[in-house]
Amino acid sequence: MDGAGTRVHNGLTDSTVHGTVVQAGRADVLIRTSDPVEQAVPVTVAPPLGLRDASRPLRGRGDVLARLEAAPAGDGLLVLCGMGGCGKTALALELAARRTAAGCRVWWVEARNGPALEAALRAVARQVGAAPEELERGDTADVLWSRLARLDAPWLLVVDNADDPALLDGPGALNAGTGWIRPAAGAGTVLVTTRESTPATWGPATRLHPLQPLTGDRLDDAARILRDHAPATAGTEAESHALADRLGGLPLALYLAGAYLTEATRTPAPFRAPGTPTTYAAYRRAWEDGPQGLDPAHVLPRTWAMSLDLLEQRGHTHARRLLELIASFADADLPYTLLLTPDRLADAGPLADLDGPALWQHLTALAALGLVDLPDAAPDTLPVLRMHPLVRDASRTSVGSAVAAGILTTVAFADGTGVPEEPEFWAVWGLLSPHILDSFHRAGTVPLAAADLLRLADVAGLAGRNLHSQGLHTQARAEYEAILAVELEYRDETDPEPLATRHNLAVVLRDLGELEAARAEFEAVLAVERERNGAVGSATLTTRHELALVLVDLGELEVARAEFEAIFEARRAALGDSDPATLTARYELARIMYQRGELEASRAEFEALLAVERERVGEDHPETLTTRHQLALILRDVGEHEVARAELEAILAARRGRIDENRPQMMASRSALARILHELGELEAAKAEHEAILASRRASGGDAHPETLAARHNLALSLVELGELEAGRAEFEAVLAIERERWGAAHPGSLPTRRYLALVLTMLGELEAARAELEALLDIERLQLGETHPDTLATARRLAEVLRELEG
Repeated sequence: MDGAGTRVHNGLTDSTVHGTVVQAGRADVLIRTSDPVEQAVPVTVAPPLGLRDASRPLRGRGDVLARLEAAPAGDGLLVLCGMGGCGKTALALELAARRTAAGCRVWWVEARNGPALEAALRAVARQVGAAPEELERGDTADVLWSRLARLDAPWLLVVDNADDPALLDGPGALNAGTGWIRPAAGAGTVLVTTRESTPATWGPATRLHPLQPLTGDRLDDAARILRDHAPATAGTEAESHALADRLGGLPLALYLAGAYLTEATRTPAPFRAPGTPTTYAAYRRAWEDGPQGLDPAHVLPRTWAMSLDLLEQRGHTHARRLLELIASFADADLPYTLLLTPDRLADAGPLADLDGPALWQHLTALAALGLVDLPDAAPDTLPVLRMHPLVRDASRTSVGSAVAAGILTTVAFADGTGVPEEPEFWAVWGLLSPHILDSFHRAGTVPLAAADLLRLADVAGLAGRNLHSQGLHTQARAEYEAILAVELEYRDETDPEPLATRHNLAVVLRDLGELEAARAEFEAVLAVERERNGAVGSATLTTRHELALVLVDLGELEVARAEFEAIFEARRAALGDSDPATLTARYELARIMYQRGELEASRAEFEALLAVERERVGEDHPETLTTRHQLALILRDVGEHEVARAELEAILAARRGRIDENRPQMMASRSALARILHELGELEAAKAEHEAILASRRASGGDAHPETLAARHNLALSLVELGELEAGRAEFEAVLAIERERWGAAHPGSLPTRRYLALVLTMLGELEAARAELEALLDIERLQLGETHPDTLATARRLAEVLRELEG
């Protein structure tokens, strides 16, 4: 919704802020919400069993597989370590296939880059019951492992290609058991594949399972792998042994050699290039024309160099250049139907000569020799291409990287790619973003002109917006900061592009809870926009709206109110009464009135707003329901409890079936309804509902989360009304201790708790303690709310009563 979301600089409309709960001591106040679709890229976390060749046995790894299968559930962290190409992924796939066949839940996560890893782990968390809002708060790792630990049925999580263990640290430390990846608990098993074998890296709860090349007494298994993939005419067992020995017993090299011999043999002899090897012995002789020795760094490059030679001999003259281009993208699934089509390769030098059929022939030829994988695509998903990291490392060139950057830029701004915040384009941007960000971060090693680099920075900004829209706030912040550094090197700080990046960075900072930093960024952007566009320009109003939301979060309600009043009038003058931007500003203004205790004024605003929304989007639209919710709170506060109860029950009925029971919208309405039950005297029912809400909040956010604190506050009220004064006091004191530590003693969010704690102290007869609390509270309320505010007047009356009792 314009004026309520992340501003962009490419001419696209502003995106909408999605619903979150304002926790200022209340569990039932909602920020304006848009359609509550679960924000999640449909990341695939199923094991890629299509890459497993079930017709061929796993050679030479039976002992390791047996140890992995025998590992009891909850047995720490299983780490399968070894050099690249030694078969770690194949072994993990075999274990995944067996566990899947046994009815075990299995998830497969790639750890090749940070954003993809976090997106996949968030997908796993959702599959085990985490609500989207739990994942938007930045504590994804804790939520994930808490949920996994509670599963009763067996499960397996495979983390493949974790060659940079630092990516697994996430918010904590891998070796301390607080990172993205942690030792399994309960009924689970966690298996990591990696080249890193240092025990200290993984922590004390790790079980290392090293894999070595199949040499020595395992050479028979190495030769069998070769024979599994080569034609029967390739030679004798002894010759296969000799070639396996020459290839160092490295499973990937053996597979590539066998695939080469199969493809070479398929070409009739009269059509083969002279000297094309078709036997083990001939392949060994040809291989030995390259680097000598058994250094693994030489084995694989020489092996696939021979494969590329074969492809060129067979007429696939662009195979080498195409492989180099593919290698220049990120180590992530590559959506080749978006990036490797003939129109995308128009500026890719000789590759521009390839039409569709020829390009597909080249891709399938590379796949036939094992240089890339073309797995079958699931229904309604984009097909992707995969490449082994070792092939990528050996094939990447700076020229190919420059071409890849150009392709990514073209695709990112193409009409059919859409914008990152739109749900229909999440899958596209989930696939594109790792490649865009990888290209941007490697730009210093690529021959790019300044204009091309800045264009790539613009594209990286879109990828940053994708991260932000998926709740990956920390990742988005890092990307925006990197983009801004490049922009400021080549552009003036007042240019539109750096301003847009700073604006988007400020939105992320707000979502991360870094309110003062967000305020500073918004104020800096706003100063430029006021000078350039005036106080009521569209971009200026958007930034003013965002800044006002930060001010609300900081408790500066009067300043925020003045801003929203001005924004509302400017929007209405420019766009009319029923434009979404106008309505959003009006909603936020009414919400501040409510927070200030101006019940009749806020009621009038919400009723007027509701009339427009009912006509514009209907009775049960999420925006309408949110406004109805706010009106129900006012009805409750003015004593119309039965009407408010009926309205909240209707709102809950409309939302059920459309959104999860644990979403903030549902929880806020349930909490409000429970408070009405309390005020209607149905104390046991209210207490039971508050206890259920608290259990849900605590499970999703922990004891110190604002939503948990609000639920504890409401439960404490029920306990006091039921006469359980000491229990109520303990809850209020626990809540207040956390609120003081987080916000300080004078923050508006802690004032309701202090009011009720003072009341309980009075009821318990601890009058001196109640007096001290009320006097401190009254000073704060007079300063923040004014002498005539209802809360200030109520505190003054309670203090007077306590003083009379002390004097009597």
